[in-house]
Amino acid sequence: MAEQGERDMDGGASADPRPGAFPLWPGDGSVCGLDGAGVLDALFSTNAAPILLIDPGRDGAIVDANPRAAVFYGHSRDRLRSLHVWDINLLGRAILPAMREIASWEGGHYPQRFHHRLADGSVRDVQVYAGPIHLGGRKLLLCIIHDITAVIEAEQFNRLLLENVQVGVCGIDRSGVLTFVNPTATRAFGFRHESELIRSHIGRFLFRDSFNSGPAEGGPDQDGRSHPVFRVAEAGEPVREIETVLYRGDGTSFPVRLTASPIRNNDGIVGVVVSFFDLTEEREREAQASDLANALPGAVFQAELHPGGGLRATYFSTAAASLFGVRPDADLTAAPTLAPVMALKGWVRVRRGLRQAGRAGRVWEGEMEIAGGRWVLGRAQPRRRSDGTVLFNGVLLDITDRKGLEAELQQAAMHDPLTGVWNRRRFQQAVGEAAARLERYGRPYILALMDIDHFKRFNDTHGHQAGDDALCVVAATLSDRLRRSDALARWGGEEFALLLTETDLPSALGVLEALRQRVSAQRMACGGAVTISIGVGQARAGEDIDSLLQRVDAALYKAKAAGRNRIEQA
Repeated sequence: MAEQGERDMDGGASADPRPGAFPLWPGDGSVCGLDGAGVLDALFSTNAAPILLIDPGRDGAIVDANPRAAVFYGHSRDRLRSLHVWDINLLGRAILPAMREIASWEGGHYPQRFHHRLADGSVRDVQVYAGPIHLGGRKLLLCIIHDITAVIEAEQFNRLLLENVQVGVCGIDRSGVLTFVNPTATRAFGFRHESELIRSHIGRFLFRDSFNSGPAEGGPDQDGRSHPVFRVAEAGEPVREIETVLYRGDGTSFPVRLTASPIRNNDGIVGVVVSFFDLTEEREREAQASDLANALPGAVFQAELHPGGGLRATYFSTAAASLFGVRPDADLTAAPTLAPVMALKGWVRVRRGLRQAGRAGRVWEGEMEIAGGRWVLGRAQPRRRSDGTVLFNGVLLDITDRKGLEAELQQAAMHDPLTGVWNRRRFQQAVGEAAARLERYGRPYILALMDIDHFKRFNDTHGHQAGDDALCVVAATLSDRLRRSDALARWGGEEFALLLTETDLPSALGVLEALRQRVSAQRMACGGAVTISIGVGQARAGEDIDSLLQRVDAALYKAKAAGRNRIEQA
């Protein structure tokens, strides 16, 4: 029997451990058809599972073992025949009452789980299908051994995995009754132990008015409502990453991201596994970030630059509505809402700047004039995603007051504080630009110097305030008839300088004569009047500015020497 078994132990038929699976035994466990030795010989030689034959009447002595058992336990068959069941079972002699109980059963083999020790001292988890047989006038136990260590380890790993993941996991049958709930889900639903939930209907946690439902209550359609979870069992199609709410046992809700997938076997869909991630902390973080963003001076925004060049705003904090002067409930991410906020040229400049910054991976910064005469400073940090999209996170600050101050400072730096016309520094810049145009394009320009006649005598007669008023009247009279491309400056004291761009001398003489007459026609608040003397010259090709100024200044002195209130050419 041993030799035959050794030949067939790896290639023989596997044991069928189900109750009643051995037709050699009738219901009472007695041997039929063959003599006892023939039955064991046939069974041992054709079964690939370890098999032990145990005598409960001899203190659990092992009567025989098949070759596969010898390989599994690491003992020779002779050694196994010298052992008792308590030598290999970790329960020791405590296994004997259980063994005798099994021996009292009539018919069939029923599974039991044990820990068995092998010859090398290692321990394996086994499932034993044991049942009584009558052989040679004795009642023995036939034990078929299945090594389920890997199964147990997998079960333990899966159990630990489900117990320790920070995701709630539930199993439901087709009717929606909970068959499994992991600890994360148990806590999320507000319970202490899964036993409080098993056999409850999942509708308790899907619908607001179902949280008081008892076991197997709260069906899939509450007041005509349905839930995607129930459609999974019906259609067999999973739902993934949907954001919804679930309800605790006390009826309070919490936000989740939920996935549900069908459970199938050979008979089709038998249930649904539901997993969810509690978004409460995530929502709180989002709320905190929103509060922080709204507390900042200015507004926070986010924009996406796609690989194809498309640019769109995806987020604005609530402060942006006030900044842009739109309704608080306006959707600022919508193009029709944003378009009127700024002129088209401004939007073109912003888009171009963001695209350049995104491609270069540098910070974008820009000043924008928006509706209502307000100014905004934008600054954003780009971050490239794996799909090539560039995400800009930035801020918008109201710099209207700053721009106003800058304008005032620029006015003070470039203009005469009394008359409001340009000062000498700014005028010299303008003359330099005109000289460059003459040099490059041949465009002529005229330079004139004008002096108020007998200004000291006017001051002495009417007072310094009247003198200041006279300077302002002259400056306003001269400015009133000039083009935007021309420039007037207070050159110093009672002297003014005039730049006429792209003008020849004959045309300039006509303009200057009209200005001279208008000044002499003005009457001051003090009742007096003033006149001006003018020296004028046209710039020559290749002539430097200082040379031109000397020629014009000489012409001015000539006008004064010739009796004042007149024009002289340089």
